[in-house]
Amino acid sequence: MSFASVDSSAGSAKFTILSASNRSLSIRGGGASIPASVEVEVASNLNVQTWILPALICALSYAFYNISIKKASNDINPMLGGVILQFVAAIIGTIIYLCERGLMEQEGAETLMNSTGIYWSIAAGAFVGIAEILSFLVNGKGVPATQSIPVIIGGSVFFGAVLGNLWLAEDVSYRGWLGIFLIMLGITLVGMEPGVSSG
Repeated sequence: MSFASVDSSAGSAKFTILSASNRSLSIRGGGASIPASVEVEVASNLNVQTWILPALICALSYAFYNISIKKASNDINPMLGGVILQFVAAIIGTIIYLCERGLMEQEGAETLMNSTGIYWSIAAGAFVGIAEILSFLVNGKGVPATQSIPVIIGGSVFFGAVLGNLWLAEDVSYRGWLGIFLIMLGITLVGMEPGVSSG
């Protein structure tokens, strides 16, 4: 559970965070109210051990995803390949969702869903569909996976960081921008490599 600590002349109070974003907080405290002008500092207790394993499995899945596209790209139309890919992903996602929903119903929990979430999920599906078709197209041109995958994935890191900073108003430290610069430098070096695909 996360808490927000508010310091005042009377001492310090703890409040349970109901919801949070980079711009606002919804909080609850024992009969207390906080004016909008009061600065609330959120203590993050997120431990890297709680998310690093799923993140690494996700990265490995993306690697197999891109390798699979590379293997298929010479033998299938990019549009058809993208459709099949999304169809399989939809089947797997539906099965997992139904299993999760069944467990949540047993616990009396409700599925989180609203119009904003649905809208951006549709947008994400549209963008990933475009990305999949273009990935099939690029790999179908004979570009080695050792070149196409770093450029595509590394490029997504760069564009994601820039859009996150400009669109979502998320802060990126100087060290973060340095890391992004090094990624772009690596992409440039990989892109200039005269690789040869063995199929």
